[in-house]
Amino acid sequence: MGVDPWDLVEKLEEDKRGDRVGPRSRLVDAIFVLLLSRPMRASEIAGVLGYEAKYISSYLSYWKSRGFVEYEAGLWYLTPRGEDYAREIVSRETDEAFDRFVALAKKIASESLKPARKDKRGVSAPRSETGFLSFIAGQKNLINNKIQDRSSKAACVTSILKNMLGEEEMEVAGALLRHYTRWGTTYTYVDQLAEEMKADISWIMRVLRVLQSKGIIYIYTDPRLGLRIGLTRKVKELLDSC
Repeated sequence: MGVDPWDLVEKLEEDKRGDRVGPRSRLVDAIFVLLLSRPMRASEIAGVLGYEAKYISSYLSYWKSRGFVEYEAGLWYLTPRGEDYAREIVSRETDEAFDRFVALAKKIASESLKPARKDKRGVSAPRSETGFLSFIAGQKNLINNKIQDRSSKAACVTSILKNMLGEEEMEVAGALLRHYTRWGTTYTYVDQLAEEMKADISWIMRVLRVLQSKGIIYIYTDPRLGLRIGLTRKVKELLDSC
């Protein structure tokens, strides 16, 4: 028999030293940090963290009973209590990361006081720390470049669609393209789209049917997650060609 997630939760869920009561699981910490970014489905969290959705759902259900998370319209989100705890996690992890960089900075500074090593021709040898810092900068640039690339492609497609769509249709299509720019995916779910747009689902569905008839989006009923809305192959080809 497998391990019952509820048993794990019971073992990890509380720290009863003094008056402090809260999660003691690094998995729960990870879940809360994800939810601090935005409301998510249990299946999304499971996909990011590499667990089965039912396993993540069992944790979320338990911490809902403790007042750390809430569930509405298919999405999990943090309560004020959960947000406070998640921000503590982020602060703690950030401090630890900062301490590591401080240690590295001190190491670099102390070595800068030493005479530079020279090769046989009298030329100073390159410092390995410079390569390390260049690697960090390169990774940041890579992430920014991907977002900028998606943003330029979305802007290109937006300019094309403006000649084909009405104002309301363009508003919804624009929201889908912004979702693509931010997350790199060409689909979302209707309740999530309504939440992001702060719009009525009945209005969104009416506009989505028009977009579907024009071949801009598809609507798929996922038996587990609800209505999935995505850009059609035609629009994705436009993104690729832009």
